[in-house]
Amino acid sequence: MNSLLLNRWVRGGIIAGPLVILLVGFLFIPLSHIVWGSFEGSKFNFRHYARVLASQMNLNILLRTLEIGLIVTIVSITAGYPVAYLLTKLKSRALSTVSIFILIPLFTAFLIRTYAWMVILGREGIINKTLIWIGLISAPLPLLNTTFAVVLGMAHVFIPMAIFTMYSSMVRIDHEFARAAQTLGATPVQAFLRVYLPLTLPAVFSVGILIFITAIGFYITPALLGGPSDTMISQLIVAQMTILLNFELGYASSIVLLLLTIGILFIASLFVPLEMIWSSSTAAISNEEPNLAARFFRNLKRVLAPLLVITENAVHVATQPLLTPNARWLWTYTVAILIFLTAPLVVVVILSFSSSPFVVFPPPGLSLQWWRKLANATDWHQSFFFSIQLGIAAACVATIIGTMGAFWLVRTKFLFKKMLFLFSLAPLMVPVVIIATSLYVFEARLQILGTFGGLVMGHVLLSVPYVIVVMAAALRTFDASLEPAAAVHGARPLQVLRFVTLPILKPALLTAGLLAFLTSFDELLVGIFLLGRQTPTLPIKFWGDIKYQIDPLLSAASTLIVVLVAASITTVQLVSARHNLRTVASTAE
Repeated sequence: MNSLLLNRWVRGGIIAGPLVILLVGFLFIPLSHIVWGSFEGSKFNFRHYARVLASQMNLNILLRTLEIGLIVTIVSITAGYPVAYLLTKLKSRALSTVSIFILIPLFTAFLIRTYAWMVILGREGIINKTLIWIGLISAPLPLLNTTFAVVLGMAHVFIPMAIFTMYSSMVRIDHEFARAAQTLGATPVQAFLRVYLPLTLPAVFSVGILIFITAIGFYITPALLGGPSDTMISQLIVAQMTILLNFELGYASSIVLLLLTIGILFIASLFVPLEMIWSSSTAAISNEEPNLAARFFRNLKRVLAPLLVITENAVHVATQPLLTPNARWLWTYTVAILIFLTAPLVVVVILSFSSSPFVVFPPPGLSLQWWRKLANATDWHQSFFFSIQLGIAAACVATIIGTMGAFWLVRTKFLFKKMLFLFSLAPLMVPVVIIATSLYVFEARLQILGTFGGLVMGHVLLSVPYVIVVMAAALRTFDASLEPAAAVHGARPLQVLRFVTLPILKPALLTAGLLAFLTSFDELLVGIFLLGRQTPTLPIKFWGDIKYQIDPLLSAASTLIVVLVAASITTVQLVSARHNLRTVASTAE
């Protein structure tokens, strides 16, 4: 093996092979099948596309999808930007504390957070009861099954993503640039708007594209919080494939959504490199000439310069009382966002101890009845352990494939490297509903539909990109001189990997594995399409119960998952901190 690894081509084939097989075999070929089926193969019948685009109902659904996606994107970025800015100013201990309150909602299952909003927004929910209690309204407001509920629920999902994605880029910007501008006579508002904000715009734009293409393919939150007028295209595709059994129309709808996503990414590529959208923290500053979009905005800025000056002065006058050295307003705002992110989870935890047989908040009394019921619910136990088994299997396979792929993409020099990096992240670009649809058709032809292996491969496909992003970032900051030094002292390639490379990368491997596990543990659509007659996964079990009945038993199960997520995040934080201390100590020695 060591002699084979000395050959560059053999080594590249061994390392890249699993990733290439996964992406070609379980993404490219399945997508090709639904493209072929969308016009009935050799018949070249495009009437299904005509039905999608010519139908007023379908067209309204498509436009509604874009509208909701855009609103959610703007709300998420606007709400998350000040918090990301504050994080760049915090020291390690305060940063870790604030991060935990953002990470726990981020990695808590979508279904749990959506269930919490169903409780909060219901006719007997917290908001309506509070408004009636203070006398602002006399009858409950119809908050649930509205566009407001969909936007609120989806924003709750995407704000933590926006915060951390923007922070990963903003933390590399030196705040001394803005201070230097103030030294030269700029007001704090001018220093921010003219110096700091332009430096963060690529990250903001990247986050916007990431959230938008994810939001237009979202399924869980619109299905549970929205009404008939808020139907999104992902719900239409699922209905066509699973209820109406109109596969060709489902294929055509999927391809329309895919083409829409590709078009959005093409437009985005005019503004920022596409690889920056999913790996902004590792993107190098480009020395290339500004592209067409950059020149357009530079010229637009010149035209709007007088209006900009007026706006700056007005904002400066309005915000001057708030611009104190200790940034109290920024802390106040951040605490408000943290309460918004964590309050639904707190509601779920409190409901799990309710003495009422129904979902009532605040509960009339405290009881362990729902925990006892959960302890005796064998169907929940089976779903939980099956999801754990599935998540561990998917995480192990995804971590191995993704780590090998990251080594290949970072360490190997070849043409079209950026293109291949984007191809490795393709499962993040393609809406999950399209991946689930294509895998459903493909695995049925391979006769592995409804098997554990087929389900694992679907989850691995969705998990691998997260592993690649984490490991690629870790490898780019890896001290490459350590491996040759070990080789000089007689270590063979596999020994260098085992005793030098992997121990240093252990925190990144743990983080990547946890991301892969949580991605699998939270996945619903792939499970709906690929599960077959196997034990329902926990998300599918949640989905069935939420759709037909809402009781505090769901709160008990949700609380258990929240505790497990919090414990996992805390463990990763402690391991990373311990690793950093050891690294600093060894460097000092």
